[in-house]
Amino acid sequence: MADGANRAHETLMRGVARAFGEGDLQPLFAAIDDNVIWTETAPAGFFRFGGTRRGRTGVIETEAYVSAAYLFRRFEPVEIVTSGDVVWGLFRVEGTHRPTGRAIKADYVARWRIRNGKIIEHQGFYDTAAVLIQQGQIPAPAG
Repeated sequence: MADGANRAHETLMRGVARAFGEGDLQPLFAAIDDNVIWTETAPAGFFRFGGTRRGRTGVIETEAYVSAAYLFRRFEPVEIVTSGDVVWGLFRVEGTHRPTGRAIKADYVARWRIRNGKIIEHQGFYDTAAVLIQQGQIPAPAG
């Protein structure tokens, strides 16, 4: 049973990521639990989508902020690891920061907790300083 659940969790993450990279958010919205806890560990002062939101409305709000800030060209899985009800994914991301028109590249890590085939908890992580430098919002370190 665990192997089947692990495969199902990996398949869910791959499918949502593939659609996300194509600009299709419907698979994500279909995969979330109504009471999901959605956290993007980005400083809210720089990233409007940063912080924790709850429920379907919170995810829609988060993704609206993400879509206003970025146009993704690539959201490619590098590695997905599952254990029980938790799945981790490492993704290569490329896109454009809409307000500045600058290209951005970053690795993104997502951690989901899944119950009954639905995402009940999300945490997203990436190198916020590197992204802010690429966007021209903070200076690159000298050296």
